[in-house]
Amino acid sequence: MSQHGVVRIAMHRRGTALAIRTVAAGLPLLAVMMAPASAETRGYVISWFATATNNPDFVQNCPRESQDPNRVKFVFGKGLTAEGGRGRYHALVNGKPVSPLNYPDAADEDADWEPVVGKYAYGFDLGGSDANKFIDPDTHEKVDNQLWRALGCNFIFQATPPRAPYFQEEAWMNFIDSSPGWAIEISGADLSRDGPVTVTLDRTLRHPERDALGAVRSDVTYVLDPAPRSHNALSGEIRDGVLTIKPSSVYLEGDMTWYSEIDLRDAHMRIHSEPGKLVGYWGGYTDWHKWVYQCTSRPASECDGVGFYRALERFADSDPDPVTGKNRSISTTWRVEAVPAFLATLDGRVVATASGAGLGGLVHSPTAAVDPTAR
Repeated sequence: MSQHGVVRIAMHRRGTALAIRTVAAGLPLLAVMMAPASAETRGYVISWFATATNNPDFVQNCPRESQDPNRVKFVFGKGLTAEGGRGRYHALVNGKPVSPLNYPDAADEDADWEPVVGKYAYGFDLGGSDANKFIDPDTHEKVDNQLWRALGCNFIFQATPPRAPYFQEEAWMNFIDSSPGWAIEISGADLSRDGPVTVTLDRTLRHPERDALGAVRSDVTYVLDPAPRSHNALSGEIRDGVLTIKPSSVYLEGDMTWYSEIDLRDAHMRIHSEPGKLVGYWGGYTDWHKWVYQCTSRPASECDGVGFYRALERFADSDPDPVTGKNRSISTTWRVEAVPAFLATLDGRVVATASGAGLGGLVHSPTAAVDPTAR
């Protein structure tokens, strides 16, 4: 549906409402003018999605890696080794050499992998151990983000917004033109004020459209996928221009190589308005096996599949397996951006309008990298 289609629908609906008011004899004009404002729903399509990185204090995060940037760099080596693996890893199953990417549990463990030891990372308090807590650079609260602890020292995560980690940005930019998008609806009595809201997440039936600079275009109309699998209705609140939700579960099916799905347990969100877009963070617990599969199945873009597997296994902090006792989930946080969009159903009903107005009436200055040590 084109933007012109949205205008026609909107005009038709306004015309219908006007006709109803015209034939409703006896309605005082004053009563019509003073009627309370109806509920408002704004639409957005996600334009940027990546692991939340925090690199301004890199020397404090990763003292050894900062001295030698190539210390843990994944080197493929000279092709496949005699044992069927790549680079430094070897694996044996039943006494026979196998590919370590197929059997990472059987691979040699790299004891020299450096975790993040700094104090700061984006995230949310998920109730984890105080010994594992970071401090969020924005909220200054204690938060859980063990995925960042496990992988943040690897050089491919040295990206500060608006850049994403290379392999995630590469996947996003290469597949966004053929993969359905993810839509956000925010509904409330008056989104220009603080108050309760409903946040709805859905897939769209078509891929996001780009503008002349290659970014996701604003104010485009997207039809929502009616399938319930990726439909999420969340209770939330706007306070001081920041939207948060009550912890819940979030599932979004994806078609991209890196984002085949977003599956969060105990999901939290913190979102605010910046000029022309929403910016925020989603966090919770995710299955670390599914996360690392993107590296072990496609060992490219300097992605150390076996090293990542071992690190995530070590730092996973939730959902212990009843048989092995090993944790199956890890706390994580993603940075999310979204641009205004019109959202419609298959029958042409517009359910959300595009708006660049600030949530809670506030538009924040563009988010810049924060160096907590400079305070």
